[in-house]
Amino acid sequence: MQECSQVVQANDLFQKKIFSMADIQSDFKPIQTRRTFEEVIAQVRAMLFDGSLKPGDRLPPERELSQILGIGRPALREALRVLEANGLVVLRKGNTGGAFVSQGRASLVSDNMADLLRLGNVSIDELFEARLWIQSALVRAACDRATAADLSALRENVDEGERLHQAGLAAERIAVNIDFHHLLAQATHNEVAVMVSRGLTDALRNLIREVGSDPVPSLFSDRRALVSALETRDEAAAVKAITKILRTTMPTYQRLAEQRRRAEDALRRQHRIRTKTT
Repeated sequence: MQECSQVVQANDLFQKKIFSMADIQSDFKPIQTRRTFEEVIAQVRAMLFDGSLKPGDRLPPERELSQILGIGRPALREALRVLEANGLVVLRKGNTGGAFVSQGRASLVSDNMADLLRLGNVSIDELFEARLWIQSALVRAACDRATAADLSALRENVDEGERLHQAGLAAERIAVNIDFHHLLAQATHNEVAVMVSRGLTDALRNLIREVGSDPVPSLFSDRRALVSALETRDEAAAVKAITKILRTTMPTYQRLAEQRRRAEDALRRQHRIRTKTT
């Protein structure tokens, strides 16, 4: 009897494995409305949200999926490219390749934010205002949750940033200074907070690539004051410290952005003059 039960269980597992792809295939429906590639995207999104598709799942092969959906392969490829650009699927080549459901890309938030900054749809004022709101909440949580290892990492980061600044290693100093904010978010021990903070911090990194960086003289002492407040679990002092850090650095980026804008305007004027004289 026990052997019979084991055979039944093994058969059940085998059947589940064999029909897992069939289950995914049956969830897709023929395209009837909208532009075809938009409907494919909508179906994949819906299946992700209702749990029919999970991270790591492989979609049916292209030929098979196009037949299930009743659309041409070019339209399906367009949909898959859009889904990949949106971070929902990963397209892999080779014998073991195909379209796989992604684990998600947090960088999409920062990429979009960086684009909006470049286009002028989001101002530096708005970026720093949002950073102040969010990072004030982060330091409150870090006051309560930061471990000795978290605090040690923050102190070491400040020391390393100052050393690199004194050595004139600007690129390395910028990387370490930006990582300070990531370490601060990690000290909350909340993954959503880390993702939100990364989006804002990556937007700042992209802004620095565009306009450069010029640290204020009090930056490192201000950061040490913040770490000290976290160590003593002084929430009010921690919020005061992060507020000072952000409010003293924002004018620097406003100035650098304005300098870049004027330089670009001057180049455009020179180009127009040259064009007229040729």
